[in-house]
Amino acid sequence: MTATIILFHGVCFGASDGYEISLSLNGFRDGDMLLRYPVAYEDTASSGTGLIWDLSGYKSGKPYKSEITLADDSLELYQAIERRTALRYERTGDTIFVAGHENNLWRMEFDRREPWLTGSMRHGYSSAGTIHGKGIYCDRLRYVIGGSYRISVDAAGSLILPEGDTLRNVQRVHTLRTFLHDYYPIDSVDCDITADELGKAAAENRLLTLDARRWYAPGYRYPLLEVQTLTSGGDGKTLMRQASYTPASEMESLLSDPDNSELRERLRQGYTAGQKSNHADTADGRDNTGGGDDVRYRFDQNHVECTVSVRYSVGMPMDVEFILADVVGFVYRSGSYHCEPGEEYSVTLSYGNLPGNGPYVLYICTAENRYAEKFNR
Repeated sequence: MTATIILFHGVCFGASDGYEISLSLNGFRDGDMLLRYPVAYEDTASSGTGLIWDLSGYKSGKPYKSEITLADDSLELYQAIERRTALRYERTGDTIFVAGHENNLWRMEFDRREPWLTGSMRHGYSSAGTIHGKGIYCDRLRYVIGGSYRISVDAAGSLILPEGDTLRNVQRVHTLRTFLHDYYPIDSVDCDITADELGKAAAENRLLTLDARRWYAPGYRYPLLEVQTLTSGGDGKTLMRQASYTPASEMESLLSDPDNSELRERLRQGYTAGQKSNHADTADGRDNTGGGDDVRYRFDQNHVECTVSVRYSVGMPMDVEFILADVVGFVYRSGSYHCEPGEEYSVTLSYGNLPGNGPYVLYICTAENRYAEKFNR
């Protein structure tokens, strides 16, 4: 029995193909230092999947350093020092919270904090809560902030870098902080924002909104792109907007980050999260049989006709899907077929009109497993 593959254009694996933003892969590390570049970028993309963020036409400004250090000996309080400001973050359990900041004008500490990263985040994650903090401004005024936040992983897609490279399975972390702030004399004893004051400001549309967005890609510890926009209530006037880009090469050059280095290598080789590798090339040639209890198959490549073929059988009634993709996840052909045990099936795909010389990957997918066969043109 022969099946015919159906051709699709521009289809990518799911929102994040199983990749998560996590503390182990994306948390702060003492001693890391990166160069960040200002860019005049404004994100207009709504939430969803399959989005494309294009930085290829943007020129970057003069870079500045961002240096991660431990702020104390507890291994829980980190600070990112950049532009003469120490941005502080504290880890509690499986969550990193925004703890405050300090420079020569401000000293700010939150006692009710919004999360920065939590143990496992992927597209669809969302949480909300309240924030509250106090500080000193110019050693002359007391400063108080109160409000609420919502953080979500609300978008996924591809990020085109200024260098022209494209990273896929990128996820956007989006935080909306809505707040009221006020100043008091330095000798004030009782200075705070009450719930009534916060409610009245909300009813009168006087709250400020800080919209912060961060883009994470699999294999890269820190955000490649960050955009922050502060707007006023009522008229929605933009009070501040800043965006910064961190080249992928900056994170690839970080010392001793084996988890992300291994993930990048797996991506380069065509593996994806949860994948199984069935065999390796040997000096005598390829062992081209593979599968498991659900499906057994033989993979063959015809270099003359530019085709790959799979002869296979199943152990129980099931659907088997075939996906032809490049190593970064762009899908060129796919097809799904219902199969019954006791029969032998075959599928042949042509790759002669695909761009470049590969490598490419043929995925053989069942309900339980995904098998991968990597090949070159």
